[in-house]
Amino acid sequence: MSQKQIIMKMDKNHPLEVHASCKTCGGQPDGAGYLCGSDEEGNGVVLWIEEQEVFDIVAKIIAQQS
Repeated sequence: MSQKQIIMKMDKNHPLEVHASCKTCGGQPDGAGYLCGSDEEGNGVVLWIEEQEVFDIVAKIIAQQS
């Protein structure tokens, strides 16, 4: 995977979410997954997470916010 941090247009106010890596993400899994979200104007970010332990902690923190 060439980019670990991506800025892109998304739906407005997309809440922070974590997603496990999959084969549809650039053709093959790379790392544990990614964090994504956007602001009220739809300015979004995707941050790739390489290590499973970090992914699990981020997922747990986000789940606590709901």
